[in-house]
Amino acid sequence: MTMNLEQIALGLGVAGLACFAWPILQRMRGQIPALPPGSSSSLRSPLWWAGFIITVAAIFLQRMASQQAAGL
Repeated sequence: MTMNLEQIALGLGVAGLACFAWPILQRMRGQIPALPPGSSSSLRSPLWWAGFIITVAAIFLQRMASQQAAGL
């Protein structure tokens, strides 16, 4: 069984969403302390950036897969 680009893009999209959501879920559950008001820090951890890059890659792969399906 071979995987096509659509399946790879879907897997990357799920992984990217998980990387985005994990720091937010930890903050909501109270596992990570809240930042003080006016703090310049944010949720943009290395995991957040990995999720961003993986999601962008998934979007481009999905576009390539749809162009292949259309025969362009």
